[in-house]
Amino acid sequence: MATPLPPPSSSQPPNGPDELLPPPKYSSAVGLVRKLLFGRPLETSRLSHERLPKFLALPIFSSDALSSNAYATEAILSVLAGTGILAAQNLAVPIAIGISILLMIVVLSYRQIIFAYPDGGGAYPVSRDNLGTLASLVAAASLLVDYVLTVATSVAAGVAAIITVYPHLQSYLVPLCFFSIGLVTVANLRGVREAGWWFAGPAYTFIVSVLITVVVGLIGIAVHAPYVATAVQSGHALHSAHTTVNAIGWYLILRAFSMGCAALTGVEAISNTVPLFKEPRDRNAASTTVWMGVLAVSMFMGLTYLTNQFGVQAMDPTATGYKTVIGQVANIAWPHSLHWMFFIVQFFTAIILIIAANAAFAGFPQLASMLARDNFMPRQLANVGDRLSFANGIILLALGAAYLVWIFHGIVDSLLSLYAIGVFTSFTLAQIGMVRHWLRERLPGWQMSLFFNAVGALATGVVTLIIGVSKFADGEIISPHFYIPVVGHLYHPHYGAWLVIVLVPIMVSLFYKVNRHYAELSQELSLDRFTPFVPTKNVVLVLVPRLHRGIVDALNYARLISDDTRAVYMEINPATTPRLKAQWENWAGDIPLVILHSPFRSLVGPLLSYIDAVQRERQDDVVTVVLPELVTRKWWHRILHNQAGPLLRFMLATRRDVVLTSVRYFLEH
Repeated sequence: MATPLPPPSSSQPPNGPDELLPPPKYSSAVGLVRKLLFGRPLETSRLSHERLPKFLALPIFSSDALSSNAYATEAILSVLAGTGILAAQNLAVPIAIGISILLMIVVLSYRQIIFAYPDGGGAYPVSRDNLGTLASLVAAASLLVDYVLTVATSVAAGVAAIITVYPHLQSYLVPLCFFSIGLVTVANLRGVREAGWWFAGPAYTFIVSVLITVVVGLIGIAVHAPYVATAVQSGHALHSAHTTVNAIGWYLILRAFSMGCAALTGVEAISNTVPLFKEPRDRNAASTTVWMGVLAVSMFMGLTYLTNQFGVQAMDPTATGYKTVIGQVANIAWPHSLHWMFFIVQFFTAIILIIAANAAFAGFPQLASMLARDNFMPRQLANVGDRLSFANGIILLALGAAYLVWIFHGIVDSLLSLYAIGVFTSFTLAQIGMVRHWLRERLPGWQMSLFFNAVGALATGVVTLIIGVSKFADGEIISPHFYIPVVGHLYHPHYGAWLVIVLVPIMVSLFYKVNRHYAELSQELSLDRFTPFVPTKNVVLVLVPRLHRGIVDALNYARLISDDTRAVYMEINPATTPRLKAQWENWAGDIPLVILHSPFRSLVGPLLSYIDAVQRERQDDVVTVVLPELVTRKWWHRILHNQAGPLLRFMLATRRDVVLTSVRYFLEH
């Protein structure tokens, strides 16, 4: 019998016991790639330095509301064109005026929320504090759904702008959407401040280019410029056509209004992210909200008016040669000598639409973290990542948006059929909550704040009903193979707002289930009236596939923690057993070798049976299973070795009074 190998001697760090040793040479290749993509980890003390000034916060948190101008007008025109009545296009401007008034009402209402809730006054905390748990969870679920839709819709619209310039990319619509989502995800995983620097330039360039395009187009119309003459004649033909509201139908008019309400999505983003502003954060967030509203209304009304004056109509997004409405306006507004501005507008429209998803990437993780802290979502969503961002929430949002793009093939109009009802539901609940807040608190100036929030609650409540009805089954057919027999014929269900209406209660139910689990867990882990069970014996089982240095180290460790140590060998090939027995006498003869026959070559079954037998020996035992594992220098070396560890961990995870310990042996080559 050979003497067991001595345990490795401990060593002091070279610079004293308080100095950390240098990183080990077994650094992960995945870790190096992760550092390259996402940057070095940031200390928690850097959190205050990640706060944003107004000029960076505007492009990050307002990009969704501002970029929706690229498709809100087109959404209105698409519905009006479906009437088959040319004169119906003239209703686009009145509808846009109504939407602009609604937008400013909501902006002013959220300004009140920012001052009342400087720690983040989104619909969830406002509803929670003033309307109760159920209302707050409905608001939260509605917002989470809308954030996912925002990312999918913004990215799809951005890629559509690219295809307007390069039509041959039409067949790559979905892959380009996936790539864009991945790009924005990586930028946000690097941290909110760094994302701001990435996106500020393109966002401001988009704002300036669109406003200049509107001004140039208006000047061209005013001076009767020849390069807009043909388009203006088309507009005059449109204006000369007449129809009545009854001929079009109030349903289609309200449907066009509800589709155009996509222009309001993202208005709440700033109120959700007030803690990310530099101090004084409430004043900075409030002024940024107002600037967002002014810019959004100016761009939306300007583009819609030019669309009407130029006689521009929405095109089929699936057709070859498709051009977006904003692309058609820019193509007409700029003279031949400055036509390169058309490409500038389209390029930065595509970029702003893609990075508009950034507002959702700021709001979704923040809201999910609040729900997680309140025990309504998994607690992992409240964890702050290496770059001081809620990384788990960011990844979850990206996966959800990519799934929607895949389901709807990246078609913006199809995604819009689900859009906006979620955000307007949260708008309404937040405004009602603020009405109750002002009636209860009655702070100085509360009457004016109450007025704005009451008007906002009424307006958004009405719009929520309009969207729910007009978009209820407004999308494409879910599947030609899926149908419901109805009174003698087959009905093919369509996508639409009904999906969100059904999904929100399901999410609320899941929130309650998660909360109930955490409450039961807290009660079960409480130390009140707790009498601990103290085991008196520890039986250690060392798994031995064959005998080598790593196994000897594991045996030495087992000797340290128990006097009852047993080695367990699964006999899959009886021919190798005699050699193991011979080696055993020389290296570990003081530890009994238990040979378990496995005629069906199973590793897990015989081990579980033996553990059951050991546990039946005594009722106060704990069984420790020691798993020797090799750690290779290179990642690809791992695939050259059997990996039984994950399977054993999974099978032993639900076994009571069984502890699994890994003893690693580091390979040098």
